[in-house]
Amino acid sequence: MATDPQIREISNTNWINWHRTYAVDAARHLQLRPASGSLRPASFKRSAELVLDLIEEARTAGATIRPMGANWSFSQVSAQQDAWLLDTSPANRKALLGPAALDPGFTGDPDSLLLTQCGTSVHEINQYLERQRERSLATSGASNGQTIVGAMSTGTHGSAIDHGGIQSLVVAIQLLTVDGQNLWLERPSRPVVAQSLAESFGAVLTRDDEKFEAALVSLGLLGVIHSVVIETRPRFLLSASQFEHPYDDTLRQAMRNFDPRSLDIPGDVTIPPGNPQPYFFQAVFNPHAPDDPARVKIMYELPWDPDYEIDYRQQGKFGPAYDLPGFVGKLLDVLDPLTPFVTTEIFKLQLKLFRNEIGSWGEMFNFTTPRSQTAGVSVAVPAARCDEALDIALKTHARFGPAPIAFACRFVQKSPGHLAFTRYDPSCVIDMDGLNSVNTHAIVEHIRRALDEAEIPYAQHWGKFHDLTGGRLANSYGGDLDRFLAARNELLPNAADKRTFSLAAQETVIGL
Repeated sequence: MATDPQIREISNTNWINWHRTYAVDAARHLQLRPASGSLRPASFKRSAELVLDLIEEARTAGATIRPMGANWSFSQVSAQQDAWLLDTSPANRKALLGPAALDPGFTGDPDSLLLTQCGTSVHEINQYLERQRERSLATSGASNGQTIVGAMSTGTHGSAIDHGGIQSLVVAIQLLTVDGQNLWLERPSRPVVAQSLAESFGAVLTRDDEKFEAALVSLGLLGVIHSVVIETRPRFLLSASQFEHPYDDTLRQAMRNFDPRSLDIPGDVTIPPGNPQPYFFQAVFNPHAPDDPARVKIMYELPWDPDYEIDYRQQGKFGPAYDLPGFVGKLLDVLDPLTPFVTTEIFKLQLKLFRNEIGSWGEMFNFTTPRSQTAGVSVAVPAARCDEALDIALKTHARFGPAPIAFACRFVQKSPGHLAFTRYDPSCVIDMDGLNSVNTHAIVEHIRRALDEAEIPYAQHWGKFHDLTGGRLANSYGGDLDRFLAARNELLPNAADKRTFSLAAQETVIGL
């Protein structure tokens, strides 16, 4: 028997994120649950109405609502002390939109559009598309336990060399905000759904570039995003290889030029006919052994093989060693001499060499179990200055280290969204990942300061650890920050409206 959507009150108001890097005590803990049975416009509309009622209740009470997805962020970008936390992760209904649901002006593939509620995880979408619809995402992050809206809203970067971040897949956004506003946001230049479909969801079709670009990476500051429409592509396979390559002029040029075809690729790596641009390119560096070669990973796109059997079985599930990274991080704060040895051993263990492994996008970028007390930091720099920025990171670590950390360079196109952090055309994302230790955070801040001093432009991943200041934010975003604030002021015109969706951890930085 089908059930209606509902918002449930959760008795436990103590909340901690996936990576166990921060915790809060909520004033209320609520959960948005979808209707069961087939996806019906009436139940979709009712779900939105419940959220709108909650928003008005919070505004009347002078409370703040913080929508949450999978709690994947390292930084305090979702949950807030004493706020009303709305867990959206159960709301995972999804369906492909058919031609009848589309605006006559839609110019894309009618079979490409997936409507999905906010709580659907990226790995769920991968599996649904590849197994049931013979389609795929064009890009995503590397660890796909995030919800689609959580990944979009915190600026999660992509993994494909010819695509931007996950925001680049989104073509429509259903935003619920104050005064009962149920807005269906699209770009005027790219109409997607028919007005009748938006109306069946209780939404007002709003084609507005500024509001759409603000909502793409909005950190929950504009309201609750109830659903999105994303563009998919026909499913495909990837052939992945990881090999060693010296950090020499050849690798530097490949990084600066966004083109790994000039690398000295080992002869046992199978290159498709015509030596095409790889679909994915990454280089990982161990700062404890700067003269060692980098670990380079490239992936080539292959056509789908109808006989290929997909296998999504997870690796690295929870086990007795779940808290080991946090323990090791704290240990290495005291025993600095062990840091290079331990980090190098982990580097070798986690970055094994391999050749020509075949998988779908969903297999290559599947759900990975987060590790307790790890630290994730990402900065995006213009690709043309990526080796300069990396050299600064390596030299800074040599000067102020050691710390249990490694550096990875990943290459993506510029992402849409006023506050998207992969904002350079194109961007090199430098991931600085390691154990959540005092030394790790100290080294990363030294690197930020060195980049500031070198006047290398960079932006930081909102969902990872960062030390954003007003000056750094202005340097990163310039006029785009002003455009975001203008869109927010239009949607939330008074102080009470803004308080309903505030984010204390970022407000003084953003200038709210």
